[in-house]
Amino acid sequence: MLEEIRVRQSIRKYTDQPIEEEKIIALLKAAMRAPTAQNRQEWRFLVVQDRESLDNIATFSPYTGMMKQAQAAIIVLGDREVTPTDAYIYVDCAAAIQNILLEGVHLGLGTCWCAIGPNEERIEAFKNYFKFPNTHLPVAVIAVGYPNETKQWIDRFDENKITYWKK
Repeated sequence: MLEEIRVRQSIRKYTDQPIEEEKIIALLKAAMRAPTAQNRQEWRFLVVQDRESLDNIATFSPYTGMMKQAQAAIIVLGDREVTPTDAYIYVDCAAAIQNILLEGVHLGLGTCWCAIGPNEERIEAFKNYFKFPNTHLPVAVIAVGYPNETKQWIDRFDENKITYWKK
C-alpha cells in the first residue's frame, strides 16, 4: 500500500506557516490527474488564501471551524455546462479531492475534506460569498496547512464489508 494512503488523516489543527505556491500548484496538478466520466474534466478549483475569507468559510458550515487556522482552502466545483448531470460532478470531483488529500500527505501538508453539496444551504452560501455562476456547483472545500497535530493511525480494514462474487 502506498504510504500516503496508509497514513492519511483529516487534519483540523494547523501551524501559521504559509504554504509555498509550488505546493499549492502541486495539489492542483494532482487533482487534475484524476479520472472523470467521459474525460469531461468538469472540475474547477478556487484557491482561497486571504485570512478574512478563510475565517468566513467557517460560518457557512458547522464542520469547517478548522478554516480559522488553515493557511489555504481549495474549493472544488463542477461546471454544469460541461457535465449537466450532478451525479457525475460529485463522483468526478471526489476523485480530484482524493488526489489533493494524498498529494498533501506527500508534500507534508495537512488537509481536511469538508462537504458543501448536496446541502443546498451550504451551496447557496458559497455561491453567494464567492460569486460563483449558477453553472458552477460547489462540491467541497478542503482546508490546507502545515499540521499542528498528530493522530494515531487507525486500521479501517474490515473483512466483514467484503463479499466475493461466485457464480
